[in-house]
Amino acid sequence: MTHVLYTYLTDDDNDSFFVNAEHRFSADFVSKYSKYKRWQDAKSTVLGRLLLAYGLKNLYQVDVDDLKISFSKDKKPFLENSSIQFNISHSKDVIVCAITSVGEIGVDVEKINDINIQDFKDQFSQTEYESINASANALEQFFTFWTQKEAVVKSNGAGLHIPLNSFDIANNFTLIGNTPYHLKEIVLDPEYKCHMATEQLIFNDNMTVTKISSTILSDFMSVNSFKLFL
Repeated sequence: MTHVLYTYLTDDDNDSFFVNAEHRFSADFVSKYSKYKRWQDAKSTVLGRLLLAYGLKNLYQVDVDDLKISFSKDKKPFLENSSIQFNISHSKDVIVCAITSVGEIGVDVEKINDINIQDFKDQFSQTEYESINASANALEQFFTFWTQKEAVVKSNGAGLHIPLNSFDIANNFTLIGNTPYHLKEIVLDPEYKCHMATEQLIFNDNMTVTKISSTILSDFMSVNSFKLFL
């Protein structure tokens, strides 16, 4: 089963939120998010981890107190001693966490904003770039391809070692080497594009998309400890 959880960033009770986070998470994680200059980036980082913990505990019945996040050589986070995979993304006011028990997963969300598409030409294959320019809504098509590509790279886990223009996406599918990746659009908000990439084809009846309020996540944090979350 695959679950996508998302929430919106708010500035409600920021002082108490960060005080609570400081006491609930590991010192290493607190140090990590405290380095951000903008409270929005710090809070989005914490909310992403809370979405993960909330999903693991309530959807997979996992004891979050005993979990530890480690990182691969390419800095992809994973849960130690667990077959459950996850990925987190945030953009502007939306934070998304995808969790699955059926293989690798990647997710990317982006706020649709006005950009110069030509500046990103080298990030796409010729076919993709032509498709963007031929679209009735070039900006939306740009962010469709962009979130698809980012989700694939995140699912693969090799990060910057895979240039975005080194693979073609067509009909919600692509290959990196001999590994297939299936893309699924996650409809969250009309002002955002979000896609999930998996090695196995995920059908709608095997996936849930759930909005969790930031208030629920704050309350969840107040009664749980995440000292092993790094």
